Amino acid sequence: MIIIHADMKVLPEKRETFLQQTQGLISASQAEEGNVRYTLMQDLNDPNAFTMVEEWKDAAAVDFHNNSAHFQAFVAAAKELLAAPLQVNAFQDATKL
Repeated sequence: MIIIHADMKVLPEKRETFLQQTQGLISASQAEEGNVRYTLMQDLNDPNAFTMVEEWKDAAAVDFHNNSAHFQAFVAAAKELLAAPLQVNAFQDATKL
């Protein structure tokens, strides 16, 4: 099991566009084999700060997702929407090391 937190700081004037763009990404990602969870979370204190919480069966599922057309399209579009570079942290279950 791999969990990914992708932190995104969105330009305030691009917030609605960002939310529209993520809808397609989320539904396509949730349909991928190996996806357990793919949810966009908004920071409670900053309406322009978001974290995509992803849970994947294994590294192969993450690799497939990262190379998917819908993910690559979002990454390209996000360059115009984000106020700062995307920050990604990946985790694995420490009890299973």
